[in-house]
Amino acid sequence: MRVIMNCIVIAAMAAFFSLSASAAYSGPYVLLAPVAVDGDTLRADVPIWPGVMADDVSIRVIGVDTPEINIACERDRALAAKAFTDAWLVRNRPVVIGSVKPDKFGGRFDAIVTGAGGERLSAALIKAGHGRVYNGGARQPWCN
Repeated sequence: MRVIMNCIVIAAMAAFFSLSASAAYSGPYVLLAPVAVDGDTLRADVPIWPGVMADDVSIRVIGVDTPEINIACERDRALAAKAFTDAWLVRNRPVVIGSVKPDKFGGRFDAIVTGAGGERLSAALIKAGHGRVYNGGARQPWCN
């Protein structure tokens, strides 16, 4: 039953966010129990309306690219970026997302991720050397 309810909530959230493909929904939306999937992708529960929770939503951090765990030559850097993001999420609670829009690949959302002190996760990753500026287009490899 919980799986069916999650599917309904995610479908409602997807419908809401896809009303206009070019629209960005400002938020802020507070993330509950956020965890890093990799350096620039999170999963979290997101209350989207009073009494309505989107469970286990995948969120891509706008403005940054980090190494990929599934690319062998990037793996060590990717695991370091993931660990940085997990620690950042704990240190900067509550974490919120804004400028939310459907990701070009579907199944996740792109958003600006901001910590309690106002710091953006994208800027923190870049400053720490775990990421680089990314605003769409072809992804550059991390391997030499």
